[in-house]
Amino acid sequence: MEVKEVLLLVKLDKTTYAKIEDLVKKGDYLSIENFVQVAVKNQLLLETEGRIEVAGRRRVQRTVRTERSPLSTILCAPKKAQVQELGTPLLDESIKNAPIWGQINRLAPAKLVLRILLSNLSAAKDRFVDLRRFSAEVAEQATKFRRFAKKNDKMRRIRGEEVYVGFPKKGPSSQQRFLNYYVGKGPLRKWTDSIITGLSLGNIKEMEDGSTVLGLTEAGLKFALLHSPLIDDFFLKRKQIDAPLSSDEVSFLMNHIKSVRPREYEFLVFILGSIKKGDDTPIKLKSRVFDYLKGIKLHIRLSEKVANTMQVGAIGRLVEMRLLKIKKQAQKSKYSVTEKGEKLIGRL
Repeated sequence: MEVKEVLLLVKLDKTTYAKIEDLVKKGDYLSIENFVQVAVKNQLLLETEGRIEVAGRRRVQRTVRTERSPLSTILCAPKKAQVQELGTPLLDESIKNAPIWGQINRLAPAKLVLRILLSNLSAAKDRFVDLRRFSAEVAEQATKFRRFAKKNDKMRRIRGEEVYVGFPKKGPSSQQRFLNYYVGKGPLRKWTDSIITGLSLGNIKEMEDGSTVLGLTEAGLKFALLHSPLIDDFFLKRKQIDAPLSSDEVSFLMNHIKSVRPREYEFLVFILGSIKKGDDTPIKLKSRVFDYLKGIKLHIRLSEKVANTMQVGAIGRLVEMRLLKIKKQAQKSKYSVTEKGEKLIGRL
């Protein structure tokens, strides 16, 4: 019998039920089911370890109600992060040997997610946060961030370089898409899943009690603490910025990607090299990308639509890291490799 089925068998009088409901509404517990789970676990401790011993050292597994922190407080990186990071899980070969899914066309939003995760872990003084509760907070805060960015970015940018790209609009479908690609719904299983787990920056685990939790890896903590022009300068200090990612962030990401997702690294360098050789428009690049992807086991049927999605996503990530520049000529786009991109090609 599953946990939910057992909970349905628990019969409570109206007064008790109302009191529990009040605690849930106040935010002390995630749900009535969560309250019952905590009560059962605490009772088991009392039965097995004795009331006197447990009273002094048991840890009640409940969410403490606190005043909601403003986004500026949540996103501020602590000077000393006292967070116990998790071990980096080994990625399946099918994930390591596939580029990042094309619909994830920006990496900077992952930084916002990691900062929120770091804030939650620091406040709870724990290794994990409840995934469902965390996802709800991220959806709300990421939407607020997009609104702020769209309103306050005064730099003149061509279409596609806006700093709010990748963040969700207000609405369940946009927010859920953001959560799917930048947080995740469960432990990593496919190469098209969350970028946080897909780059081993976070680890989602299913616990024995049926809950799903999220924690930071060593790489995730390191990336979260790096200075962020998008968050630390643009959002927190209200400064205008040229690029959403710093040179240190780009260097970290490229080195980390090369280590954990070598095929993504190869794909990005391949695109830069192809553009350098003259395939510098979307149409010219199209056949080159399709031929490249034919040689990879994507575990998805390759079509022109899939190839185009992969191309657009990779171009977006390269532009975000300022390894590639898009020049608009009337209604057409032309690509050029930047000095940073040239250096990356030269490493090979």
